[in-house]
Amino acid sequence: MIDKRKNDHIYLASAPESQVGDSWLEDVVLIHKALPELDLEEVDTKADFLGRRISMPFIIGAMTGGTELAEKINTRLAKAAEEVGVPMYVGSQRIGILKPEARRSFEVVKQYAPSVPKIANLGAPQIARLPEGEILRWAEEAVAMIDAAALAVHLNPAQEVFQPEGEPYFKGVLDKLKFIKSALKVPLVVKEVGNGISREVAQALDGVADIIDVAGLGGTSFVAIEGLRAKPEAPQLYEVSEDFRTWGIPTAAAICEVRSAFKGPIIASGGIRSGLDGARALSLGADFFSASQPLLKAAMEDRVVEALRKIHMGLRTAMFLTGSANVEELKRAPKVLSPRLEGWLRQRGIIC
Repeated sequence: MIDKRKNDHIYLASAPESQVGDSWLEDVVLIHKALPELDLEEVDTKADFLGRRISMPFIIGAMTGGTELAEKINTRLAKAAEEVGVPMYVGSQRIGILKPEARRSFEVVKQYAPSVPKIANLGAPQIARLPEGEILRWAEEAVAMIDAAALAVHLNPAQEVFQPEGEPYFKGVLDKLKFIKSALKVPLVVKEVGNGISREVAQALDGVADIIDVAGLGGTSFVAIEGLRAKPEAPQLYEVSEDFRTWGIPTAAAICEVRSAFKGPIIASGGIRSGLDGARALSLGADFFSASQPLLKAAMEDRVVEALRKIHMGLRTAMFLTGSANVEELKRAPKVLSPRLEGWLRQRGIIC
């Protein structure tokens, strides 16, 4: 059953029906600098992530694992990550822990991307129900499986509500995250899966998470995916999921929400489709940006390197056209926010 669910997720996540909402990143206008006073070749996109130098502040997003198709995708993603020099997440590793035969679909990442930082991945609903000793075993096993530089725990309450096999168990998760933070030897990333993280949640995670990935509304919707999966057997679940298709915090707003309350590094994800989107996210206060769906589609067509090069070119161009010689200068580049985003921030009392 879990194998079929994983493959369902792959096919639906790559389909237009799963792309829902608006990231609001287009509400951020970077001010064009007609006199950049630098040459394009001088623009340096490099950044540091988890103690390693990477080619740009970009991370291949969490996608999949656990099936033969997932193994093929992870292999292609890992090879491209290694060639281009960017970090990558893997999908939820529960299946690799519970089913030893599924481990290979994750272990290929360690094999084919030995030098770039890799982020292991477990779900909050699972750690909510496990005793601390078992949580630590799972966490250590997930990290070892891919030789990870960090562990991500994903928060997905909206997905779990609408998943036919869902486990909407979130009571006590914050205490379990505190335990992982104290017991695990690698940094802890806490991320959403497409509905965003608010200022209030970021405040609760400050000092607990080492890194937050906002994963806002505007890209792949697991509410839509699970609703579509539920439609044949549980039509009511599907009907209610339609009411919640656009539930969440748009990515641009989520970056500002988290930045206002969290002192650590922030990863922006959710509807990021280009290097220009990434530049906008960085200008709002993100330290890194991430994308999944464009690279999932690229992996299925075996053209991940091409997709990564395109993102890099877009980021580099945005930096040049704002007169930013490096990523830190881009973060300080002048910008104008649309009335929609500005109104959100004003009502929430957030300066971004």
